Amino acid sequence: MQEIQEILNKLKDNNWWVRKSTIENLLAYPEDSYLSVLEEWLRNGDDALLRNAAMEAFRSLGGRAVGSLISLLKDKDPDVRIFAANVLGDIGDAEALSALIPALDDPDVNVKIASAEALGKIGSEKAVMALAKLIGSTTWVTMAAIEAIGEIGGDKALTVLHKCLEKEEYHGMAFAAIERAGNQHFIRHLTPFVDKETGLRELALKAIVTIADREGTKPMPSYFTSLIPLLIDLQHSAQPEFKKAAFIALCWSEDMSGFEYFIDALNDEELQEYAINGLFSLGKRAVPGIIDALKKQGANRVILAKVLSMLGENTALLRFADDDDAEVRTEVALAIGNLKTQKAIETLLMLEQDAIDEVRAAAQLSLKNKKDAGNLT
Repeated sequence: MQEIQEILNKLKDNNWWVRKSTIENLLAYPEDSYLSVLEEWLRNGDDALLRNAAMEAFRSLGGRAVGSLISLLKDKDPDVRIFAANVLGDIGDAEALSALIPALDDPDVNVKIASAEALGKIGSEKAVMALAKLIGSTTWVTMAAIEAIGEIGGDKALTVLHKCLEKEEYHGMAFAAIERAGNQHFIRHLTPFVDKETGLRELALKAIVTIADREGTKPMPSYFTSLIPLLIDLQHSAQPEFKKAAFIALCWSEDMSGFEYFIDALNDEELQEYAINGLFSLGKRAVPGIIDALKKQGANRVILAKVLSMLGENTALLRFADDDDAEVRTEVALAIGNLKTQKAIETLLMLEQDAIDEVRAAAQLSLKNKKDAGNLT
């Protein structure tokens, strides 16, 4: 017992690293020998350090602390009940459901909210209908309930969230929750909100794009035809999440209006893959613009050369054989190896004498492939 007391004393240290190391030592002992102390610390409203130390220890104990925390959910102090709910959510043990679901009826609003958030983290469908009963109470409780339902997901959750779309005051909360919980089959329930010119179009669009991207599916390009002005307008939005969602939708639209935005996004690591796919979706229509962009100086020129090659426009790359950028010349050497023309052979022989090793190696590889295929004597 003396050893445990000494360890508990170290938990009072101001240094987080000391407390972390101390908790690791504490876990080696049976929890029954110190849980009552941690409970008292959590009840100590005069010492924030003790409360924080207790919460850190409870979290580290995980399932071993659930029983103790469940008892604290019935404490007379609402702050203690809030802390207990928060930690139970962090632990995520389904054993806590039997206590957290009744805690949704706690007379203290903040305990209700903390319990709802905890249930969202645990993620059991058993809590969905109990959470649904909170919708329509105070704004903050309703928001916590809808967010938790979105975190839980599943068919029951989507049924509740679909019903939330019937009331305008819940739309903003519901879109965010549906974005997390929705599947490709739910997208059809969101499209009417994008089609209407309301302040919620951006939220609905973001939810649709996020779900479709996550599910590996996307609406037909024709769906975006009437939305092109909105998608273009959102490229200038001050809110990055709306701008990104609109950009992805623009890439899926197969509309030439997005071309200049695709070119610009090639420099953006987060959007680059979408931009490349957007260019591919434009097909041959994009080729003249890509060639013009490749003539200009910029960090994305190598990618443009690759895109031209992948679109089968290897002949167009011949004009860039003497480009100042060695990486572009390398792409040219690799691409024109597929051409069966004398001009391509002459260009490869020239690139074989390039001052840069990578360019020479690419030209030599293409020449070897030609020879192996019988296209070079």
